Amino acid sequence: MKITITRSGGFAGTTELIGTLDTSALDAARAQEAQQRIIELGFFSLPENIPATEVGADLFRYEVTVSDQGRQHTVKFMDHDDMMSPLRRLVDLVIQYR
Repeated sequence: MKITITRSGGFAGTTELIGTLDTSALDAARAQEAQQRIIELGFFSLPENIPATEVGADLFRYEVTVSDQGRQHTVKFMDHDDMMSPLRRLVDLVIQYR
């Protein structure tokens, strides 16, 4: 499984690659944790765009792409409230393990 995350927006309005995580390059426990997060999120069933409940020029927009066993799905969301915390935990995991 490969997880790629980019972030755009914020005060500077830039786009940056946060990280790419390939679970085949991780030890078994970390790979399992990443895969479990994807399963718990129901990631491949999430909508491509999760609507923002807040508007603001300084908010970050994340784009998370997961590729696994021939399928690929991308989810875009704004990092602004507790509703996004499960997706935000996935972002944090990629940052931690990259």
